[in-house]
Amino acid sequence: MKPGNERNTEMNRRDFLTFVGAIAGSLTMESSSLVSSAKGPTEYDPSVKRRARVGISDKAYEQAWKRAKAMVDRMTLDEKIAQTGSGAPPIERLNIPGYNYDSGEALHGLVRGGPVTSFPLPLALGATWNPELILRIYTAVSEEARAWDNHQHNGLSYYSPPTLNLHRDPRWGRCEEAPGEDPCLAATVGVQMIRGMQGDNPQYLKATACSKHFICNNTDDDRFGVSADVDSRSFWEYYTRAYRATIVDGDVFSFMGAFNAVNGVPCCASRFLMTDLIRNRWGFRGYVVSDCDSIYNIFDPHHYAANEKIAAAMAILAGCDLNCGGTLQQNLRAAVDQELLGEEDITLAVTRLFNVRHLLGLFDPPEKVPYTRIPFTAADSPEHRELALEAARQTLVLLKNENDFLPLNKADLKNVAVIGPTAALCHLGGYSGSPFVRISPYMGIAHYLGDNTQVNYISSSQYLSSGGGVQLEASSEGDTDLGYISNNSWAEFPKIDFSGKTEFLARVASANEGGEIEVRLDKLDGPLACTLNAPHTGGWQNWINVTAPLQGVSGEHKVFLRFTGKEGTLFNVERFQLNPAAPPSTPKPGQPQVVFKQGCTVTSEKDDAMFNDAVDAAKNADVAIMVCGVTQEVDEEGHDRQTIDLTGVQSDLIKAVYAVNPKTVLVLATNNTVAINWEQENLPAILCAVFAGQAQGTAIAEALFGDYNPGGKLPCTWYRSLDQLPPFHDYDIRKGRTYMYFTGDPLYPFGHGLSYTTFEFSGLKISADTLGPEQAVTVTATVKNTGKRTGSEVAQLYVTAPQGKVQKPIKQLVGFQRMDLKPGQSKRVVFTLPYSEQAFWYWDENRRKFALDPGTAKILLGNSSANISLTGEVTLQAAPEEMGEPQTLNGINIPSKVI
Repeated sequence: MKPGNERNTEMNRRDFLTFVGAIAGSLTMESSSLVSSAKGPTEYDPSVKRRARVGISDKAYEQAWKRAKAMVDRMTLDEKIAQTGSGAPPIERLNIPGYNYDSGEALHGLVRGGPVTSFPLPLALGATWNPELILRIYTAVSEEARAWDNHQHNGLSYYSPPTLNLHRDPRWGRCEEAPGEDPCLAATVGVQMIRGMQGDNPQYLKATACSKHFICNNTDDDRFGVSADVDSRSFWEYYTRAYRATIVDGDVFSFMGAFNAVNGVPCCASRFLMTDLIRNRWGFRGYVVSDCDSIYNIFDPHHYAANEKIAAAMAILAGCDLNCGGTLQQNLRAAVDQELLGEEDITLAVTRLFNVRHLLGLFDPPEKVPYTRIPFTAADSPEHRELALEAARQTLVLLKNENDFLPLNKADLKNVAVIGPTAALCHLGGYSGSPFVRISPYMGIAHYLGDNTQVNYISSSQYLSSGGGVQLEASSEGDTDLGYISNNSWAEFPKIDFSGKTEFLARVASANEGGEIEVRLDKLDGPLACTLNAPHTGGWQNWINVTAPLQGVSGEHKVFLRFTGKEGTLFNVERFQLNPAAPPSTPKPGQPQVVFKQGCTVTSEKDDAMFNDAVDAAKNADVAIMVCGVTQEVDEEGHDRQTIDLTGVQSDLIKAVYAVNPKTVLVLATNNTVAINWEQENLPAILCAVFAGQAQGTAIAEALFGDYNPGGKLPCTWYRSLDQLPPFHDYDIRKGRTYMYFTGDPLYPFGHGLSYTTFEFSGLKISADTLGPEQAVTVTATVKNTGKRTGSEVAQLYVTAPQGKVQKPIKQLVGFQRMDLKPGQSKRVVFTLPYSEQAFWYWDENRRKFALDPGTAKILLGNSSANISLTGEVTLQAAPEEMGEPQTLNGINIPSKVI
């Protein structure tokens, strides 16, 4: 009901429960296909077969629960209510310290100032198709989480990873956060993220991961009030699968309820989602946290609750335990007084929270918890830096390589032009920290070719102290920035070497009139090195570079930035750097000259001088390396994109460069897919490098020049145009979404990725002709490197289920294996394919359960969804009526192996 109606919005407990029951009945009638056969409120679904516990044992869980329950039972109602917010206050009379359940994000590294290590975006990690690498990465991330907590006790509860709202439509603003479009691949990546974050100790969690945003949160412009209208088959066969895996296989200890509604019911008010499904059916053992502040959104803008007190009661009764925001803390007392819920409901929620705190070891002596011995030196360690580089390498996908244009031969090059708007910055993407290592594509290429010019890059997050209300905030470019800068505020930075530097550059943005930046040396009133003007840029995240000359400054000095201007907030500062004299140092004999020209920005209109300068540089180069893509200027949290083309004049710049130099290679340094139809048709080579973390520039250079052979595969379909996609808000996966149902001609198919060598698949064998309940077949084949270079190949196993009375996917991924092969080397890959593999099953809308059509299933093996080399068949027997819910095994437990 909308605010402003004249009738009384107060409601007693009896009326409230009657209202909730009516809503639940309405949901059952309107969306009955989503509602499974219900279990009791504390009963697990026996059809969900549990795996062996990966981390916390049942015994340790039970002990922690008893300790948590005893602790919570001693609290007053008001003390319990105070614990339902992410910033839980201390309870001094019980000697309980405060705790921050919002310890930050760890989507692809810790989101904090260095020392931290920044790994590739999840969309890039999906392109590795390497579960073992994913596990290593998030083991490193959790080590840094513990290192920071041991150092300054900032908490161990993270709101990511994983994001499992899949890449079903490239217009979604947060596609970069998802590991791809396929539920098998995403489930595999998600489970490995969780295992790495939470550790494998049977007594203690290393940290908590968080499966989010549950569920169908795949639009962002309208996420606070939109309802995702989802059909039952898409819900059960597609949208739920990766989430279920994170519980059944990953034993994740935190879930996040989404902003949106599903079929009219806000996610955080849905008992079906938050209790019946994840707890009773799948066996979730942790706590549910709201997105921020999606509990308030139950009231406004969803208007599903008449007021905030009812919204708070709905959330608790649905199974949402923790509020990122203040709605629970501010309204639960009144909700209890009005008998909308009982104290026992709040007790259950708080016990779940304290159970996890006990499992983190927060109430045990530090010497009992093995993770408390992780030193602070683990953050940004040399091992983690090397792992970040290896991860960046494995994300790279070679999209096109006509006539073996790549790799480039360094010895043949005298002049190299690096051109493009995403070339000179090391874009990290959303939810990124501020690592000390940042190697842009341009810098990686320059260093590879022997130009050791250094740029003294300082992130705003590296400030030592500040005055005047200056604060750190998230930057739209994936960094952090200094915001809330006012007149006479200031910030101090560590020592930096001014020797040989002739220019001071700062990246600034302002929605106001701007102001000035005085650069002072060694102390706030020290010598003035230069003064920069920070103008109005049209927005707080509309970034531009401003520069000022440096004269007569050498040696190491601390840097003090003093900010002046009119009253109010002046501007933001993201970073600054000291640049050497231009052009770069003269190359040594035999060393190529590397020239960088930006050419254009990601989104702006054509600047003739900048554009022509880049084209002139390409004209005189032996090879032009274009580095283009989209960034968070185009799509980000809270902002979906309206086009999937390259934005601004990037495509025009590529065409102009190619016209004067046919030896042009395109590197897509981007946070999302782009429709590059002309480029695919005309350019000789294209390398995809979805923002690959702090070492992306080194990895790109190694791939371009052949020191590394790209072996990544696309984790999502690349479409030619929006005309190939259904409406953005249509959640029916069968209407041409993803490789499973798309019948058109994609720009690049799911699983696509080339190599500098060639591979051959042969000898497919299936261990049995028929497959029945409780059985599994083994699928084996040989993969051989038939080329002249060592390379990586990904064997991808798909199945096509027997066709029956309902539409089935064209094919579905059920397993995969990435392998390294030397020239002439062969390996035998082995997959285990059980009868319970979900790809054989579909959701029967009439019976509200999974069903299987007996008959002939196709077995397909290749190196992409569109390049199947080997095929076979197996006959599926009919399923007994009593068989429970199938479990997706392949990929998640990684049973495939290489011999």
